[in-house]
Amino acid sequence: MSFNKAMIVYCSPGGTTRHVAGVMMQQCQSLEIEVQEVDLARRPDMGDIMDKIAYATEDLCLFIGSPVYVSHAVPPVMDFIAQLPEGTDLPVVPFVTWGGACSGMALFEMGTALEAKGMVPVGAAKLLAVHSMLWRSENPVGQGHPDAEDDRLVSDLVRHVHDQLSCGNKAAVATADLAHYPAPVRAEMAKMNLKIAAAHMPAREVDAAACTECGQCAEVCPTDAITFAPTPVFGETCIYCYTCVRECPEDATKTALSPAETRIRERVKQFDEQPLSQIFYVSET
Repeated sequence: MSFNKAMIVYCSPGGTTRHVAGVMMQQCQSLEIEVQEVDLARRPDMGDIMDKIAYATEDLCLFIGSPVYVSHAVPPVMDFIAQLPEGTDLPVVPFVTWGGACSGMALFEMGTALEAKGMVPVGAAKLLAVHSMLWRSENPVGQGHPDAEDDRLVSDLVRHVHDQLSCGNKAAVATADLAHYPAPVRAEMAKMNLKIAAAHMPAREVDAAACTECGQCAEVCPTDAITFAPTPVFGETCIYCYTCVRECPEDATKTALSPAETRIRERVKQFDEQPLSQIFYVSET
C-alpha cells in the first residue's frame, strides 16, 4: 500500500503550526501526493471533512497538528479528534509545536486518542517554535524556530511515512514513545488545563475609545470566543492565544506579558527538555 492523498488538519493561532503544515504540504506535493489543507480556525465544513475521512480508502494519510498550551493540545484539535469516525484504520501522523518551556503530554494524548478511534499513528513529530506569548520579547524562548533543520525533519518524516506505507509497512509507532515525561509527571500535568490556568494568564483590557468595533479580533479568533457588547468580550472558549492582541489594527486590546515571560523562563530551566525537535516513525523493513 501507499498513500497518494493527504489531509493536513491543524490549529495555529501563532502561525508556527501552520508553518509546519506548509512544509508537509510542500513535501507531499514533491512526492506527487494530492493534499488538502484544513485550518480549523477558518470554520471548515466539518460534515464534508468527516465524510471524506469516513469513506476514504487506504490511500489517504491524515496529519493533525496542534500547538502545546498548558501541556496539552489545544481544544479545537482534541475536539476534531473526538469527532473522527471510528474504525477507519487509516494511517495518521500527529504533530505538535511547542514554545521551549514544556511539550507536556500533548503528542502522547493525541496519539492515544487517535488510536482509540481505530487509526494507526504511523509517525509523529515534536517541533520547537518561538513561544507564542513572547512575540514582543527581544529574545523569546524558541527564537528562530521552526528553522531550516526543523523543516528538514518535517520533510524527512513525510518521506519516511510515504516510503514506509509504500513498502506495505503500516506498523504504528509506540504511543509510549510519544510521552516525553514519566507517568507521575504526566499525572500532575493532567490536573492542569486552560480553565484552571486562566487565573494566571495575563488579563486583557480593551480601550473603548480606541476600539472601532471593526470585528478583526473576532475574525482571527481560532475558537469563536469573541462577541461585542459593544466592545470585545472574551468568552469561555478562549484559549489565551492573544491573537486578538497581536492582530488588533488599533492596538485597542492590550495586555502585560512581562510577568508571564518570567514564569515561562522559569519553566524552561525547570524542565530543560531535550531534544528540542524530534520525529517518530517506524523504520522500513
